Amino acid sequence: MIQLLLRTLLVERQPQPVASPAYRQTLLELPLRLLQQGGDGPFLELLPQLAQALRADRAGLLLPCSTGPGWRMLGAMVADAPGCAEHAGELPAAGEVQLCRDCLERGRFQALCGLHQEEGRSALLLVSFASRPGIGQRNQLRDIARRLAEVLQAFAEDRRLRRRELSAERGVLARELHDSVAQQLGYLQIRSARLQSLLDDPAQREQASSMLDDLRDTLRSLHRQVRELISSARLTMDGRTLRQALEASVEEFSRSSRCVFSLDNRLPGNDLPAESELQVLQIVREALANVVRHSHARQVHIRLWPTCGGFEVEVRDDGVGLPEDLPGSGHFGLSIMRERAAAIAAELSIARSGEQGGTRVHLRWRRP
Repeated sequence: MIQLLLRTLLVERQPQPVASPAYRQTLLELPLRLLQQGGDGPFLELLPQLAQALRADRAGLLLPCSTGPGWRMLGAMVADAPGCAEHAGELPAAGEVQLCRDCLERGRFQALCGLHQEEGRSALLLVSFASRPGIGQRNQLRDIARRLAEVLQAFAEDRRLRRRELSAERGVLARELHDSVAQQLGYLQIRSARLQSLLDDPAQREQASSMLDDLRDTLRSLHRQVRELISSARLTMDGRTLRQALEASVEEFSRSSRCVFSLDNRLPGNDLPAESELQVLQIVREALANVVRHSHARQVHIRLWPTCGGFEVEVRDDGVGLPEDLPGSGHFGLSIMRERAAAIAAELSIARSGEQGGTRVHLRWRRP
């Protein structure tokens, strides 16, 4: 009986596991929610949890305006935040916590914590207490600020990366519009003016009919290219693996041409860096588009295989091959494919497939 009582007392005295504060889980999920939802909703959900964990009255954020100087305020700090924002010279550096001197003179206890955000600009975490915060509360506030600063920095870095990628994609699209669509529109303008002069001369009706057929063919080609450009601009992995995206692309091109496509993908799943997958997909699609537009091929083979420290990709067809006077840029999407390869530090070669004709597009990538 005594032994049973002792065991019961020992069990009761053992420290019970403490549940992790709710704000920690919210912080862990914050980057993904910011990307998926956008806006300030994830921050507004987090701030009351921070105030509760710190035993504070309320918490808020002052974020620098993305469109210019000034602050953007989040949270229930309407009465206090503007007064602190006016003392920009007193704002703490990233990672530092201090009480606002202006608020202390008014009998309020508002802690300011600097958060490094992006491009040398700081954000602020503001926490309002009913009384002067103790050492424990200050230490907890520093820990919270450190975690929040890491989230803000990661999100800012991701946003910068996305802006660079968007700028690069716009540049590629603009060059493709200039090199293909704009040139063909100029050609159509010249031919339509010539057609008008032929229609005015009854003796030239047969030549006008031939020119009209040429205009129709050019318009069909132009329409196809514009649709391909729109499809390329909208292209994302959309949660798919590279294997799934490649299979969908091959099926798409099979429906729009008479070529017979074969896909041999030996890359293990998730073997490529995420930033490389979309560029590889775009390069393969551009190569397939060139085959359909120009090669008159019957067979097209797409191969992907791993190598020691990297991977290789090959698109080979049995068509007419490249012209002898192949320009360095501006035609067949070659410059665009080279730019995409350079974006992931890969090597791209485009050459005749051999004595039997055809074209071989070869991409080689090595891990840094």
